[in-house]
Amino acid sequence: MPQPRAVKEQIVKDLTSRLKDAETIYLTDLTGLNVEALTDLRSRFRAESVECQVIKNTLTRFAVKNAGLPDLGEHLDGPTALVISDDPVTPAKILTDFGKTHEDRPRIKGGLLSGALIDVSQIEAMSKLPSREELLARAVGAIAAPIHGLVFSLSGVLGNMVRVLAAVARKKESEGSGDGGVE
Repeated sequence: MPQPRAVKEQIVKDLTSRLKDAETIYLTDLTGLNVEALTDLRSRFRAESVECQVIKNTLTRFAVKNAGLPDLGEHLDGPTALVISDDPVTPAKILTDFGKTHEDRPRIKGGLLSGALIDVSQIEAMSKLPSREELLARAVGAIAAPIHGLVFSLSGVLGNMVRVLAAVARKKESEGSGDGGVE
């Protein structure tokens, strides 16, 4: 059943605003996935706050044009799902990992990263990058390593100093008690 024009205009308006705000937009073909696989894929996206939506190509073209993004041309041929996210790595990882266990489905068609067109090979390269959390953990580890080394070194030096002072105190105490207590 065809949608009324007002409904289509609202869809284009909503999609335009989401496309303007999105850092990453991937275009995929979900053809060949059964309901169970689609549900699994959507739940993986949802768990990572990634949006996946199938919208008519014509409406997507209008929204892309209204958002001031480059023409997606041949990427909008056939069934197309939009995967929208602020993180370019996470959805790329989800799509490629999911494809490994589902006969390379969904098929990635291309996408946009920060308003620039990217191809499938670039998306696959991004899927091999560490996640944001992993990069942050590495950065914190790199910052903490010298500090940990310094603390370890200082604790060793302070420990040695305490042991030396304790030995000197024992020596003075033994020297003081050996003369019969005459001062």
